Amino acid sequence: MKIEALNQTQQVIDMLEADMMNVDYEQIEKQTGIPLGLYQRIFSYICEISLAGYVRRRKLTLSAELLLSGRKKVTEVAMECGYESSSSFSRAFKEQFSVPPALLTYAIYQDNAFPPLSITDKDTYYVRNGRRMMAEMVKLDYEHTEDRLLIGIRNKDYGVTTNQLWDVFFERGFDIKLARLEEHQIGMEDCIGLGYMTDFADDSGLGDTYMVGKTCKVGTPVPEGMTGILIPGGTIAKAQIAASNLDDLISSAYPLISSMVQINGYTLKYDPFYWLEVYTVSGFCEPLESGAEQVSLDWQMPCRKR
Repeated sequence: MKIEALNQTQQVIDMLEADMMNVDYEQIEKQTGIPLGLYQRIFSYICEISLAGYVRRRKLTLSAELLLSGRKKVTEVAMECGYESSSSFSRAFKEQFSVPPALLTYAIYQDNAFPPLSITDKDTYYVRNGRRMMAEMVKLDYEHTEDRLLIGIRNKDYGVTTNQLWDVFFERGFDIKLARLEEHQIGMEDCIGLGYMTDFADDSGLGDTYMVGKTCKVGTPVPEGMTGILIPGGTIAKAQIAASNLDDLISSAYPLISSMVQINGYTLKYDPFYWLEVYTVSGFCEPLESGAEQVSLDWQMPCRKR
């Protein structure tokens, strides 16, 4: 199985590398068919560096090569890189290479240069930053859903990371509050909780909004201290992915699901885009506690028939 999301990102990297000093961000949106703001998030997710950060570091690396060759002066290189002045260029250059342009040596260049990224895909794994990521698509189904109400807590309300939000969820008894709403819940029979990510506004992370909670029928009363968000009905891709650890599950989910839905004649729906990561007792909790070789997460992402 070719992982199309990775192939697509490699094509974007190749396009950038073809003319790094004159990046056309609109062309990236045309090539991917994904809104630029969201694709910047996807790029960050897959490559572990923001799109803007990648372009900046590659430009500075290329500028260092020009300076070492002696073909151009600092002012010329600064203008070519898109900096308004040689002083602003020098500040950025020193941030990456630890010395101003005039003091650059070949040894310093070798220690601080940022080479082009290369993403390798084969079957159900890919190599990112030299690390082989392993995951397996266990199953994938498509389902039409009605509107659902996600009741839970948000990272924005607590100023914590996604991992820390799970600690808040259990330590402050929000899981118990949701347990009292069991008769109103939808598809949560084997679930200890789910993570919901959305608001892909820029490239500073994957999603600006992260929630931990459970899905309920629309109209379910929201307990005090919790938030309710409407998840619009429509077609969703429901996948189960297995891997040896949580990091590989999270890192492999989008590439695997987005690629497989295309093979099946679907495409992910990016307006709006969200994902649900469903932590089940049978697939995640029990295997984790027993030291099993693999754990699994269930995922839901909006999609449409092509």
